[in-house]
Amino acid sequence: MNIKTLLAVCLYLVVITGCTPQIDKATVISKTVVSSDLEKSIDACNDKESQLVTDWWKEYGDTQLNSIIAEAFSNAPSIKIIEARYAQANTTIESAQSHNLPHFSANASVVRERFSENHIFPPPLGGGSYTQYQPSLMLDYDFDFWNARESRILAAKNSALSQKATIEASKIALSSAICEIYLSWNFDEQKFIVLSILEKMATEELHIIEQQYHLGLIDAIAINDKKSSLSQVTQRLTQLKRVIEGKKKSICILGGFLPSYADTMTIPHIDDAFKVPLPKEIMLNLVAHRADVAIAKYIALSKSNTIEETKAQFYPNISLSGLIGFTSFNWTKLIDHSSYTPSTGIALSLPLLDWGERKANLQNSVSDYNSSVYEYNEAVIKAANEVVVLLKQYKLIESQRLLHEEEMNAKKSNEIITFKKLSLGLSNKLPYLSAKKNLLEGEIEILLLNETKSLIQIDLIKSLGGGYTDPGDMNAYK
Repeated sequence: MNIKTLLAVCLYLVVITGCTPQIDKATVISKTVVSSDLEKSIDACNDKESQLVTDWWKEYGDTQLNSIIAEAFSNAPSIKIIEARYAQANTTIESAQSHNLPHFSANASVVRERFSENHIFPPPLGGGSYTQYQPSLMLDYDFDFWNARESRILAAKNSALSQKATIEASKIALSSAICEIYLSWNFDEQKFIVLSILEKMATEELHIIEQQYHLGLIDAIAINDKKSSLSQVTQRLTQLKRVIEGKKKSICILGGFLPSYADTMTIPHIDDAFKVPLPKEIMLNLVAHRADVAIAKYIALSKSNTIEETKAQFYPNISLSGLIGFTSFNWTKLIDHSSYTPSTGIALSLPLLDWGERKANLQNSVSDYNSSVYEYNEAVIKAANEVVVLLKQYKLIESQRLLHEEEMNAKKSNEIITFKKLSLGLSNKLPYLSAKKNLLEGEIEILLLNETKSLIQIDLIKSLGGGYTDPGDMNAYK
């Protein structure tokens, strides 16, 4: 067979074996469509100067909170687990990259053997016992004509990037969860102060009623009512103490602290003036600021690279091998030229008929990729909806607070009126205490509204990405 015929046969085999079946890949949701929809849904995002930073919780001005989150990032088992997976993903990249270079291995053996007198070896070798010395150096290298190896490396890199984004997502989830509990604890402490005042006033009311009862002005029903009111306030205080201890325990669990850590924590000191920055740039490219979206994106990219690697199975490939060795029965002549046993080899792999195995592998890779694309689209849609809903909730809670302020003004006016009547001797102290209690109950309602507002703020920070930025996504978007 001449060279032209050989080339023609090889070309024919490449054509026959290299025809990959048609695949149907899912479509990724357009970031432009998402941004356009957000602009239609949001009309309160005009803060172009401020930025949402990664350590946003420091804006609350509480050094203890800063310390708790810093220690949690260092100690929390949930973070450590993902960091270990990220390290493992990086070693996978190094393993894949190592195949870009030829592989060398060295072997050496010493074998003592008696050769049969009735075999292919004639005397004096047959029937004698000899020691065989055989050192060797081997080389192996597979060519990568169809970028299978490069696709495997890219898949490993994108998998590592998804693990890195997972670390950031876990940190955002951890910091926001700790902040939610810590701020709720802060408001519980403020409620405790107001309830303690209410308890004193309920006690004072009871004493006044008891005096009136001893004077025969009222019956025992009024005393029982006041005792019941006092008991209710005391129960609320006790329940609040239990809730506070539970929140300390939750912080310890989230942060990876032992139970004794709760005893070292002091009452929070939160700056209530903190406001969530809403930079327009985040709204226009929300997907670049969500770690969960970045995770889904890099997983999809990794699956796409796997498809390219699977496609390479449909094409032929060439492998090289080489060996430099010495074989001798006499160790003194081991490195003589007469003991030299070099060898080289070239192997051509031609995928011909595998009864659909390659096609099934490709379809499996495509299905895996499509699934990851749908998960990415779901993450993007979820992110957009979360931001819109939370911004609307933020507006509604502000409106509710304004309405409550009007209610509080009315209660404050009643307190002033009853105090004037008491000062002029037109009534006893009970109406004033009752008006004061109503005002204090209103203050508790304000604390509840402020707590809800703060929790919505944290959820909004989390929905905006918690200060996370995916540089790859930002560059692609630009």
